[in-house]
Amino acid sequence: MPKKRKQSTPHLRIRIEPELLGRLEKSRKTQGRTLTGEIVHRIEQSFRKSDDADLAAETFRAAFGGPTGDLLRAFATAIWLLEKRTGKKWNEDRDTAVQLSSAIEPVVEGFIFEALKKIGMAPFEKITEAITEAMKKEIEARMRKADNEGSEQ
Repeated sequence: MPKKRKQSTPHLRIRIEPELLGRLEKSRKTQGRTLTGEIVHRIEQSFRKSDDADLAAETFRAAFGGPTGDLLRAFATAIWLLEKRTGKKWNEDRDTAVQLSSAIEPVVEGFIFEALKKIGMAPFEKITEAITEAMKKEIEARMRKADNEGSEQ
């Protein structure tokens, strides 16, 4: 019986920044892997994260319906990004909770605006007025700041 030929694994040559190579070397030693094993593990891990994110999106949509599922996923993404940036849980740190509230408000407004637009009820006049008012306040604040800086010189 003929021997089965082993499928060969392609060999790649890559250039890598010394700092990144150092991080990979440190991680591979900690994990007890070869350098190639560490690189392959991290690439596989990035694909798993992407697959998990797709699964989460599908789960939210299936459980709650399209727009509601999308909104909940947007909340989860905002929480994850904020906690990753601050290194603190939103429900354990007051400042992180306040930042989350600020981050989620425009998300909700965007989803509500889109929903109202779909059913022909978008309050365009109110939105335009609110944007105009906010722009006026921002311009006035910048002018006051410029005046104060000018008078200090």
